[in-house]
Amino acid sequence: MIGAITISPKQRRFGFYFLLSEDNANLHGESVMQFMERVRRRIRRPITLLGDRILIHRAKPVAKWLTKHRTVVVDPFPPHAPELNPVDNVWSYVKYDRLTNYAPRNLSELRERITAEFSRLQKRPDLRKAFFNRTGLSLGPICRKQSRFY
Repeated sequence: MIGAITISPKQRRFGFYFLLSEDNANLHGESVMQFMERVRRRIRRPITLLGDRILIHRAKPVAKWLTKHRTVVVDPFPPHAPELNPVDNVWSYVKYDRLTNYAPRNLSELRERITAEFSRLQKRPDLRKAFFNRTGLSLGPICRKQSRFY
């Protein structure tokens, strides 16, 4: 699965988007690019994307897509700093709070439950804000360089 917490710094609104891969399939550069395009179409404003430095985020389809979409600027998190990524807080919350001791009968049941939990998060701005606040990051003005890739 892949996910993104979106933040409107001026309005202090937090959104959440997610995509589950197909059954028994891994995400790849093309699926990451498609997810980024889906989020970009929903937001329709310039985007600063903060992301971790895993290889899939630097795949050729992603790099090519970023060169086409100059309104999306990528700034990476520091290496080995998952505590700064609010989406990592989403994964932990769902896995260790909402799905503790959950034993699905099959993959289909697991997918339904995970989808339901992530859909629930889309209706809980208080939780999305808490996931961000837990990072200790600020929504104040930032000074960033114009990096294109991470």
